Amino acid sequence: MKIEFETDINGYQEARKFKLLVDSILKHEKLDPSLNSLNSLASSIQSQLQEFLSNPEFSNFKDGADDELFTSRHDESEHSGFVKAIRDLMGPSKREIELSKQRQALIERAEHAEISAFESLAETAEIGRERDELRAKLKQLTNETD
Repeated sequence: MKIEFETDINGYQEARKFKLLVDSILKHEKLDPSLNSLNSLASSIQSQLQEFLSNPEFSNFKDGADDELFTSRHDESEHSGFVKAIRDLMGPSKREIELSKQRQALIERAEHAEISAFESLAETAEIGRERDELRAKLKQLTNETD
């Protein structure tokens, strides 16, 4: 497979982002041994991208400034069909699974906090009603004693 990009800033940025994605897949994903051909394909793409990015024409371009932002916030809609196919074959990454577990735990904590808040609000309303009743009784008793 041969991947080609335009030799301008847009092509450079696309290649750099695609390389980050391939690097991430190879680094963070343990590929199933039955997918060795996919692993070699990803490695081949990685080397093609590295060769493209090392082109002297791109020495003026800012390199790596938003790599961390891209790797932490990349959007599924930016992925090519190839990357989506890889993700479909391998399933969610370990990082995605961990984030999903953390998200679920946070949702459960938020639901618990919401329930506790409503229970506290109900108790506060009940205590307010009892206070008003006691004030009325106190006022009545004060009026009777005068």
